[in-house]
Amino acid sequence: MTFDSTQRVVIGRGAGSDVRLPDASVSLRHATLRAQGSDFIVFDEGSTNGTFVGKVRIAPRTSRIVRSGDLVRVGRIWLELRIDQSPVTRDVAAATRDMALALVSQAMRARGADMTLKVHVVEGRDQGATLALVEEGRSYLAGRGPDCHLPLADPDVSREHVRFARQANGVLVRDLGTKNGTWIGDARAPADGDIVWKPVHMIRIGRTVLALEEPLGDALANIEAVPDEALPPNEDVVPLQAEVALGDPSRQLSQHGSLDALDGRPAARLAALPGPDATSATGRRSGWSAADVLVMTAALGVLALSLAGLVWLLRG
Repeated sequence: MTFDSTQRVVIGRGAGSDVRLPDASVSLRHATLRAQGSDFIVFDEGSTNGTFVGKVRIAPRTSRIVRSGDLVRVGRIWLELRIDQSPVTRDVAAATRDMALALVSQAMRARGADMTLKVHVVEGRDQGATLALVEEGRSYLAGRGPDCHLPLADPDVSREHVRFARQANGVLVRDLGTKNGTWIGDARAPADGDIVWKPVHMIRIGRTVLALEEPLGDALANIEAVPDEALPPNEDVVPLQAEVALGDPSRQLSQHGSLDALDGRPAARLAALPGPDATSATGRRSGWSAADVLVMTAALGVLALSLAGLVWLLRG
């Protein structure tokens, strides 16, 4: 993700964070990054486990200047600051959630959890029936017809009433030109196009009400809801030691040669572009004008995020 130079970038566990890190050792609003003149600073927001630049802990509610190549720790997660140029992310909220879901997905896979999206009948004659949307890109039908993947006994439902299709960005819903229509929340779905079904909304067809179960989203919400996990004072959270090419995004690692994290742990990276008159990673003046933008890129990388913390949160 990339941010404009005028933005204050919030790092935390909460849904409102710009860089959302799903680990209980990270506070809901843990730290912020922003430009201050020609420098960049990281500010601790009064977090439970503190914000570190290298091994130095920033006092609560105070800031510290950071430079390219600095390692910043929030909770048990290490981030690396990297000077680079990147285009600004248009949909920051979606990119933030995708990054958090990717981290949770790795933890759930490690414990063998079921991450299949499911459609549940929560009201109507078929209450309790479930349709698993196992295959991405495949169409699933719900209706009274015997060939429907989710057969319904509701007489107000058409033989082939609604079609579901699991996609990378969620579940698409299409009403199949039915008499009684398909309602998502309070809005009637158009009969000539697909719309994205968000788990917060119910779908009503006839007298039947359907809900979408999204295990990854539910797990992410549960992680946000738990209290901060206080780390033991003597816990040594060591970052992965890997030489990173700051100026070349294609060279993520020189030691391990892949984006896999050490010991199977997911990870996070943070990169920053220098502001006006800042010094580059090579020590040369960048020569950029005040109109140049600051971008901060958060992506899956090779610095350590403890998988054990996520597995602990998701168990049971």
